[in-house]
Amino acid sequence: MSVPTPPGPALPGAALQLPKLLLGLVAAAAVAHGGLAVVGGVLWAQVLSAVLCAAGLVAVAYLVARPVPHVVLGTAVLGMLGVASFLGVLGAALATGGHPVSGWVGPWGIAAVILDSSVVRIAAAVLRRAENAGRARP
Repeated sequence: MSVPTPPGPALPGAALQLPKLLLGLVAAAAVAHGGLAVVGGVLWAQVLSAVLCAAGLVAVAYLVARPVPHVVLGTAVLGMLGVASFLGVLGAALATGGHPVSGWVGPWGIAAVILDSSVVRIAAAVLRRAENAGRARP
């Protein structure tokens, strides 16, 4: 007979119970940004994608090693930056009268923006769940 474990603590420095979905989404977003770095068109867009890919891989490592609230919050911010980069690159390309940057409107770009927005949503849910668990405790 196993003893049920209480939900993860919600203290600022305490480890959280991370869903594997968040790890998978962050890793998949990093792969999508890596794909954009290869097919992203102009050099500055490729460099931006490569930086987001590397940051995503670092975020996965931090989430595995130390799943604390500030790391999860950083992951959400990284997802927001990914969404903003998608909109910024397309906006810059359209504002300069050029064609949208190749790759960013293709499968890699669409996958990256969907995964980044999902990372933000799931990370916010993890933080909300930890906060609610902290309030429920005496």
